[in-house]
Amino acid sequence: MVNFAPLNIISGYSFLQSGLTMEKVKLGVKSNDYFGLGLADNGVLYGVPEFIKTAESLNKPCAVGIRLNIEGFSLCLYLQNEIGYRNLVKINNASQIEQFTFEKIKSFNEGLIAILETKYDEAKPLFENINEQKKRTKLNDIASNFSTFYLGVEVTSKEDVSYANSIRKFAHEFNYNCIAFPRIKYLKKDDAIVLNIVQAISKDEPLEEKQAIGQEYFMTEANYKKIYTQKELLNTVSFFKIINFNFHTKRGEILKCSNNSEALLKEKCESKLNELNLNDEKHIDRLNYELKIINEMGYPDYFLLVEDYVNYAKNHNILVGAGRGSSAGSLVAYLLNITEVDPLEYDLLFERFLNPSRKSMPDIDVDFMDISRDEIIQYMRDKYGTDRVANIVAFQTFQAKQSIRDIGRVYQYEPSHIDLLCKRLTNDKLTLKESYKQLEEFKSLIDSDKYYLEIVSLASKLEGLPRQKGLHASAIIVNNESLDSILPITHEINDNHVSQYSMNYLEEQGLLKMDFLGLRNLTTVYYCLKLIKYRQGIDIKFEDIPYKDKASTDLISKGYTMGIFQLESAGMNRAIKMLQPANFDDIVALLALFRPGPMDSLQSYSKREHGEEKISYYVDALEPVLKSTYGIITYQEQIIQIAQVLAGFSMDEADTFRKAVSKKKKEEMEKIKQSFIDGAIKNGYSLNIVNKIFDSIYKFTNYGLNKSHAVVYAILASRMAYLKALYPLEFYASILATNSSSNDAKFSLYVQEMKKRGYKMLPPNINESTKTFEIKDNFLLFPLNGIKSINELISNNILEERKNGPFKDFFDFIIRMAQYKLTENQIHNLIDSGAMDIFSSSRESLRASIKLGIQYAKLITNDNGQLVIEGISMYEYPKIINQYDDPLTNLNKEFEAIGIMLSNNPLHYKKDLLMANNVVNINELEINVNSSICGIIKDVKTHISKNKKTMAFLKIFDETSEMEVTVFSDVYQKSIDLLRKNKIIVIDGRLDRKNDENSFIANNIRLLEEVDDNA
Repeated sequence: MVNFAPLNIISGYSFLQSGLTMEKVKLGVKSNDYFGLGLADNGVLYGVPEFIKTAESLNKPCAVGIRLNIEGFSLCLYLQNEIGYRNLVKINNASQIEQFTFEKIKSFNEGLIAILETKYDEAKPLFENINEQKKRTKLNDIASNFSTFYLGVEVTSKEDVSYANSIRKFAHEFNYNCIAFPRIKYLKKDDAIVLNIVQAISKDEPLEEKQAIGQEYFMTEANYKKIYTQKELLNTVSFFKIINFNFHTKRGEILKCSNNSEALLKEKCESKLNELNLNDEKHIDRLNYELKIINEMGYPDYFLLVEDYVNYAKNHNILVGAGRGSSAGSLVAYLLNITEVDPLEYDLLFERFLNPSRKSMPDIDVDFMDISRDEIIQYMRDKYGTDRVANIVAFQTFQAKQSIRDIGRVYQYEPSHIDLLCKRLTNDKLTLKESYKQLEEFKSLIDSDKYYLEIVSLASKLEGLPRQKGLHASAIIVNNESLDSILPITHEINDNHVSQYSMNYLEEQGLLKMDFLGLRNLTTVYYCLKLIKYRQGIDIKFEDIPYKDKASTDLISKGYTMGIFQLESAGMNRAIKMLQPANFDDIVALLALFRPGPMDSLQSYSKREHGEEKISYYVDALEPVLKSTYGIITYQEQIIQIAQVLAGFSMDEADTFRKAVSKKKKEEMEKIKQSFIDGAIKNGYSLNIVNKIFDSIYKFTNYGLNKSHAVVYAILASRMAYLKALYPLEFYASILATNSSSNDAKFSLYVQEMKKRGYKMLPPNINESTKTFEIKDNFLLFPLNGIKSINELISNNILEERKNGPFKDFFDFIIRMAQYKLTENQIHNLIDSGAMDIFSSSRESLRASIKLGIQYAKLITNDNGQLVIEGISMYEYPKIINQYDDPLTNLNKEFEAIGIMLSNNPLHYKKDLLMANNVVNINELEINVNSSICGIIKDVKTHISKNKKTMAFLKIFDETSEMEVTVFSDVYQKSIDLLRKNKIIVIDGRLDRKNDENSFIANNIRLLEEVDDNA
C-alpha cells in the first residue's frame, strides 16, 4: 500500500525559486507512485490549473494551496472545499496589496487546512524552546485559526533528526498532529544545481559551480520511511479524505447590461433594420432566428456589451475593423454596428459563429488601431469597475535559445560560442533535445566538443520553466460581480487587475474572455487619413473609404501590395499573379485560397474564372453552393452547406460535421464520415461521388477559412489599397512611420516599391527633415529621429532651433546647437546619415571638422551655449578641413546611421570585381543557365527540410532587381556564417522556374571580397 503523498511541492510558478515544470512534477510522482500530490507555491496561485490538470492525468488526488509568510512564520494553506477555495483566493488577492497577520486571516479561515513549517524562517527559534509558556501560547494562537492544523516536519540532514524529534515530542505532549512535509523543488538530487542557476539569474550574478547535490527532490517512499514516522506519512494520505472540491465549476457570469436585455437587444436591432431599409421578409426572418438562438443560449448581454465598447471607440475617433472571424456572419452584430457586413449580401452563415450545439462561449474579436487599444480597456474599467475587469496573465518560459543565453551569461561563457549554438537552433518550436535529434548542424556542433555539450546540458535544466509573467497580448475578462472572490488576481499599477490563471483555464470557470486586438494597419490608415486632410484638405471617414473600387483591385493585381493588410508577403504576391483579381469577390477568394489546404485549388480557380478550365460542381445540387467559386470549395461555410444539401444534415449537425473533419481525430472522423455517407446515399447519391466529395472536404478543412473572416479582412485590404492608389505619398509616409524601423527587411521593400512607382526616398536633411516622413514634391524625406542616437529630445531641439532660421552651414549648426549639448557621436551620425550633405559634398571633410567646430563653439559661447562674443559673421568661421571621400565607407556608415542605404548602392562601386567574375545582373538571368550573381542579402529565412536538415531562402538585391535564392542543406552547411543581412555575396547557380515563379538555386556561395580580381 502507498503511504505517502508529497504535499509541499514548489513549482516553477514560484518564479526563479524552483526547478520543477509540471512535466517534471508528473514524472516525479509517476515514477515513485505516490498516493497523491500537493502544491504550495510561494505567495501565488499561478500554477493551480496546470497542477490540477497534471494530477488528473495521473488519476491521483491533489491538494492545492499557497505558502505565505505571516508574521515571520511560513504557513501553507490548502483548500478543503468550495468555501475554502474562495477564501484561499481572497487571501491570495489581499496578500498582493497588504501584509497579512494571523488576526486578519481569521476572516478567511473557513474551509482551509493549515500546515505550519517547523524548519524555515522564524519557526525554528519558536520551536527550539517550545515549552516556554509564551511560545506555546503563540503556537496555540496560530493553530486556533484553523479547524485542521498540522506541524510540518522536514528532515534533510542528520542534523535535522534531533530537532525533528523535539518537535515530535512537543506535538505528542500538547496534542498537535505532525505531518511529513519535505519541500520539493527539483526532480532528482543532482538537479539541485538548477536552484543555484535560477537564483544567479534572478540576482544577475555570475556562478562558478556546475554541479550540486541536494535533498529537495522526489525521493522513493522507502527513503521517506527512513526519516519520517509511520503516522507522519499516513497523515499525508488521510489529508485527502477531508478534501471535497471540484475545480471545474463555473464561478463567473456574463456582465448584465440591462434588467431586460432580450427586449433591449430586439429593440435596437429592429430600429436599425428599419433605418437601413432592410425590413424585408428575408432579413426579418434572419433577425428573429438569430435573436431566438442568442436568447436561448443566454447571450443577449454579451452582444450589448460588445456593442457598447465598439461604438464608444467609433464615437471617439478610434478606428475599428469591419469585423473579424465568424462573427461577421451575424445580422445582429451588423445591426449593432459591431461589424460592417450585411451577412445576407455575402451568404454568410450565423451557425458558423453561434449555434445551440456550441459548448464554448461566443467570441466576437474586435480589431482596434493599436495606439488606442489600451484606451478602450480603460473605458471598460472606468465604466464597469476595476474589480470586474482584468487583464489575463501570460507566462514567458525558458525556451531553447533563452536557456542557452542565460547559461552563457551566468557562467560567463564566451559570447561568440553562445551565438554559435543559438544560430544553429533554426526551429524555435523545438526543444533542445528535439533540436539535437532533428537539426544536423546543432547535433554536429555539440558532438564536436564536450564544452558545447556542457552548455546545452545546463541549459536543459532551465528549459520549460516559467521565467516571468506578462500580459496576454489582446484578451481581458469581464465579469458581472467582483472577481476578487472567485479568481486569483495580481494587482498592478492603478489597481489594474490581472488574472493569475492563463487564458486556457478561464472559460470553464464561466469567465468571459473578450479579445481587444491592436491592429497596426488601422493605425496606418488613421495617420494616412490625417495626412490627406492636412495636405489636401480632404476629410475622409474610415467607413466611407470604398472597398469595391477598381483602383483597389488594379493596384493589387499589379502586385503593389507592400503595406497592404494580409497581401504583402512574397507567397501572396505569387498568388496574386496567378489569380489576377479583378473585383472585390476575387480579393475575398484570394484571402481564403491562400492557405495550405485550399492553395492547390488557386490555379484552377483562376483558370475557371477566365474560361480556361471546365467548371464542375460534383453534382447538380451543389451548383448553388459552389457557383460563386467556380465549383471549388473555398470557404468553411460551403462545407456546412454541402453537408446540408448532400447528407440532409441540420445546420447544427453540418457545423458539427465541419468541426469534426477539421480536427481529424480518427475515431470521431470515422463516425462523422459514415453519417455523411449514409445521409448522402439515402438522398440518392452514389458512394463513389460521395467519397470523392468527402475527400475534397477533408483536404480543405484543416486550413480552410470561413467566408465571414475573408470578407471583413478583404474590406480592410481593399480600403488600404484604395488609399495607396489615390494617395500614394501619404500612404507610404504613414506605413513607414507605423510599420517598421529602417533596419527591418520590409523597410527596404517599401522603398524599392516606391521607386518602381516613380517615388523616391531621400536621406535626411538637417534643414527640412522633421520627426515624420515628410512629403516633398514626388519624394519622401527621411526623419531626424530615425537617425541613430538622435532621439526624440534631440529632434525636438533641432526643430526648435530651426524656428530661428535654417542652419546656414556646418559651423553655424554646431554653434547654435551648443546649448543643447550635442555629443561628438551624435554629430557624426547626422553626417553619416546624409543630413549634412547640404553643407559639403564631402562627408569625410565634415567628420574631420567636428572637433574644430566644437572647440570654436566653446570659444564663443558660455556653458549654456549662449554667444559671449557678439557680431561674429559666418565669414569668420573656421574653414572645413578637406578630406578624401570614400564612397563605400560613406554607404557603410550611412547604413549604420539610418539602417538603409538611400544615397546609392554598394555594388555601384564594385564594377571591376563584378566584371572579373562574369557576374550577371539579376534582371538579365535566363532560365536553367548556369550563372553567377552578386547581391546584398536583405533577408534570410531558414527551413527544416523533409530529411530534417536546415536549408535557407535568401532575399538578395543588386542594382537592377531582387531575387529569391534557394540554399539547400549541403550548401547551407558550408556557407552558414556568410548568410547575414547586408553581406555582399557571389552565388553560383541557375535560375529555376516553378509555378510561374523564379528562384535561383545556389550551388556555391562566397563573399564578394574573397574573389580574386585576377580570376
